[in-house]
Amino acid sequence: MALLIDHPAPHVRRITLNRVERMNALDGPTLQHLNDAVRDCIAAAGAIKVLVIRGSGRAFCSGNDLKWLASGVLADRAEHMRHQDLMQDTYERLESAPQIVLASINGYALAGGFELALACDLMIADEAAQLGDEHIRRSLLPSGGSSQRLPRKLGLQRAMYYLVTGRRMTGREAADMGLAALAVPSLQLESATLQLAQEIAQADALALTSMKQMARRAMELPLSDGLRYERWMQHCYRTQSPSLEAGVHGFGGSGGN
Repeated sequence: MALLIDHPAPHVRRITLNRVERMNALDGPTLQHLNDAVRDCIAAAGAIKVLVIRGSGRAFCSGNDLKWLASGVLADRAEHMRHQDLMQDTYERLESAPQIVLASINGYALAGGFELALACDLMIADEAAQLGDEHIRRSLLPSGGSSQRLPRKLGLQRAMYYLVTGRRMTGREAADMGLAALAVPSLQLESATLQLAQEIAQADALALTSMKQMARRAMELPLSDGLRYERWMQHCYRTQSPSLEAGVHGFGGSGGN
């Protein structure tokens, strides 16, 4: 099976890319399965608070399956565009999903696989993992969003350095630059990912969704507009969340915001 789906903890769903023989490269059917799995997770909002994306074997995801593309997809412009559109749609769904999405990165996260990680909310990486956008090395351009997401996450100068050279970074370097949230030794990656997923899943589902929306809008809005958006979201949360009163009393009083 190209994808494995399980529930390793309450309110946590895990999608594992499972094309070990192709280093979890994305051909058309695999990408469609991933898109469907993300849609199913979104439909389970509330019951599922955290989505973990990971890869089997030696890689998180090595990108588009170049062998599959060369089998006739690249020669068929319409088919190639459909694949690119599906990739963007899948990654945008991850970005806008109500769940917090964790990328657990082992081995290689390259080109389209790197873009998959960029679309997730948090990255946890093996310290020795290899991450990078290598499109330029093959005289290709990104179609999964790295040209837009990487400058927003790293700043223009550093992002341009990686985009125009095609160089890779290690998981440790990604964490040191703030691109990854955590970098851990390889043997600790699975347990560290699950521990973080469980910690996040303890929070109120609506609060998690709202916090994700506010933080992502901070990347797009001027500060004054962002602050107004924060106040508006807080008002929405106060009127919708049945757990708000319990949460306020849990802080020892009714003061604060």
